[in-house]
Amino acid sequence: LLVRCARLHEAAARASGGPVAWAALATELGYADQSHLVRDFARVVGEPPARYARAAAGQPTKPER
Repeated sequence: LLVRCARLHEAAARASGGPVAWAALATELGYADQSHLVRDFARVVGEPPARYARAAAGQPTKPER
């Protein structure tokens, strides 16, 4: 549980810092692939990491049509 929290904390910090190569970050943090990172992040944080990153950057969280 502690490792999972640390990985998600790092992912959230990276998401807040600007553009992220999600697949590379997933590998770096020890996830099997990007989909595992996204699923774990969304389950814990409540939204996918890309949406979280847009919100952290002050951008709309839903794409405009």
